[in-house]
Amino acid sequence: MLLFTQILTERDPAAKADEKRKAERFAVGPTFPVETVLTLRARDPERNVVPGRTQAWGARLLNLSEIGASVYLSTAAVARRGEECQFKLSLAQYVIEVPATVVHFRVLPQYTSCGIAFGFFDDATRHSYLQLLEPVKIGASLARLESSKTKQDATGLFKEEYEGKSASKLTVWRPAPTAALQGFDFRMNRYGIRWSQGMSLLDPYGLAAGNGSKKSEPQLISLNEAELAEVRWLFCLSVPNLSKAVPLDVRKFLATLVT
Repeated sequence: MLLFTQILTERDPAAKADEKRKAERFAVGPTFPVETVLTLRARDPERNVVPGRTQAWGARLLNLSEIGASVYLSTAAVARRGEECQFKLSLAQYVIEVPATVVHFRVLPQYTSCGIAFGFFDDATRHSYLQLLEPVKIGASLARLESSKTKQDATGLFKEEYEGKSASKLTVWRPAPTAALQGFDFRMNRYGIRWSQGMSLLDPYGLAAGNGSKKSEPQLISLNEAELAEVRWLFCLSVPNLSKAVPLDVRKFLATLVT
């Protein structure tokens, strides 16, 4: 099942990228609205494996990559390196299940930390998962662009820029460096959401193919209603994962737009 059917439908262009890049981890925000369940081998009260039985554990996502994930579990959970498990992500009607292998399991005072490596059984499942990873990658990878590289070209406004993976770019305008937001433009892959003071609604848009580069002048294209709805949804899923490189007041303001 695909999370997006109108946008982000291209097959992963980086499928042949090196494993080091694929393994790059992206922190998942605590308000990211995805329910996570990790099913492990069941154990008896003495923590011995019960043959043929499994136990499903609600999990909190810590980070995701193209090839695996790290989660927090209850201290009652037990697993061993190399054991097979099942990873499930749910968001409304969207459900994806991926077979996986435990790569590390650590017992901590208040929770256990478990790292898993995915074992995708088909390209369709992998593509579906990569769509979910996209808003995590977009938000979590944003970093402040050096002030010397930011062109102050808006009269009476101070501009900040943050750039990240998937050609993502968050531009923020203020009347002064310490003033409240006056407007923003959040480009996500080949789509974006923008707003400025006085607008009652957010303005979603699309970019022509080949115009996703952060260095190119974007050429806007018209989107149909279904595409516009999915761009808004991409925004709602990206904002909870905004990196701490983005100022707290910006993160809080954008969060009010997705609740």
